[in-house]
Amino acid sequence: MDRLIDLPPSYMEDFERKGHICVRGLATPEEILHYRPAIEKTAHEGRYDHRPLEERDTYGKAFVQVHNLWQRNSTCKSFVFSKRFAHVAASLLGVDRVRLYHDQSLLKEPNGGYTPWHQDQTYWPLEDGKTVTMWMPLTEITADIGSMYFINGSHKSGSVDAGLISDDSHRKISQWVNKSSLSEETYGPMAPGDATFHAGWTLHRADPNLTSKPRPVITIIFVADGTRIVNPTPKQDFDLKIWLGGKQPGEQVDSPMNPLLYP
Repeated sequence: MDRLIDLPPSYMEDFERKGHICVRGLATPEEILHYRPAIEKTAHEGRYDHRPLEERDTYGKAFVQVHNLWQRNSTCKSFVFSKRFAHVAASLLGVDRVRLYHDQSLLKEPNGGYTPWHQDQTYWPLEDGKTVTMWMPLTEITADIGSMYFINGSHKSGSVDAGLISDDSHRKISQWVNKSSLSEETYGPMAPGDATFHAGWTLHRADPNLTSKPRPVITIIFVADGTRIVNPTPKQDFDLKIWLGGKQPGEQVDSPMNPLLYP
């Protein structure tokens, strides 16, 4: 996973303009075949919510979420620490060095619900413009299994103050989008190993999984080296306590919880 790829300049231009891109074939079929069993096994072992779908709220129906697989399994660590992924993240952010914020497995179960419109940065007590999230499916993504949708250019608007992922955030952002002149975009079907990257404030959502098959996805959140922690909002207290290794507002993101991934 240390074989680097150099993105064409147009990718960085598109990311700056739209706040998201898709990199096809970022991981090879052989690599996905090798890493997928460990990722899924580790995520299954780390699962904490075993309630039936009908007993969960909208967030819980959207996906089963397990964080920091890299700390739980050495094979997962090799995947998350891929220099290839981190190099792409650094290129998109226009920086020389990137660190890990955290990773997460997002399993959208058969008949799993939709993922409401939201902004990731709502959760993060980090400087604006310093983060990018990789979203990579481990199985084929078809039109009926729940692909990603983005609002072009929404990252330039900063927070739209829609709150945490919920039906309410979906309603507020839908209203915001309707009043704006910004367009929605999806990359359609995706193969295992394709990946989207989006900025921290980019508005995004996903459809429900209408099939009988699970949709396993792994995401990796990268943060530019030298990024400082900001005073958290109440919505960001959890992330400050959990993902930053005891670091406090004003300090840089450089704890052992946030290792340097590139170079």
